[in-house]
Amino acid sequence: MPEQSNERNIMTTRTMRSRIALAGAALGLAIAGSVGGVATAAPAAAAGQCVDYQYSAGGDGGCVANIQTLLNAFGPRIPGGVSNLEVDGQFGEQTRAAVVAFQTYWGMQVDGVVGAETWNILCAPQMGPGPVDWFPYDAARASGCNI
Repeated sequence: MPEQSNERNIMTTRTMRSRIALAGAALGLAIAGSVGGVATAAPAAAAGQCVDYQYSAGGDGGCVANIQTLLNAFGPRIPGGVSNLEVDGQFGEQTRAAVVAFQTYWGMQVDGVVGAETWNILCAPQMGPGPVDWFPYDAARASGCNI
């Protein structure tokens, strides 16, 4: 009988540890979900998910730096585009002006915000067959572009 009791205690301990681990994981996901659900910009550590968020004036971080790099690449190809943005990760007036020029050129809703529609074009450099030599593929991939 003592062997059964000991075995039951081991199972109870294992079950309890599993439940605590699951509860901790669920709490972590709940906290992460509530923070991610409210935020409009991805943290720099999650730069691979930049395309899932919107960015506008006042935003900052690695994703904004990727946007600036992409806009600099497109800039010379767009009349009135800005191609000499400082890549500082700060979504300031120059970055907003470059986004507006980009959106105007591509016939998008012009709001100065990098959202899903703007990301779709920023992530699509091909204007013909094959890769293009002027496009910053590393910044695009770091942003989560599927290229």
